[in-house]
Amino acid sequence: MPRVITTEDFRARLGRELDALRASEDALYVSKRGRLAGVVLGVDRYAELVERLEYLEDSLAALHVREEADQTLAWSEVRG
Repeated sequence: MPRVITTEDFRARLGRELDALRASEDALYVSKRGRLAGVVLGVDRYAELVERLEYLEDSLAALHVREEADQTLAWSEVRG
């Protein structure tokens, strides 16, 4: 279950909350007026997610290139 904190509580406990994030991989959800307004992550967790996203984007691009290559006829096939 994600931890949710109000903006007022987050302001009052900013230092403690940042220390807690550094010690875990959890995310902290911040709510304002009863609605989720943001997510705070520790630096290491954020860097890990960015690295994973870049890897997935590269993998997807490679799959697209492979699909395009499969759909393209070689010159030798065209000349028959």
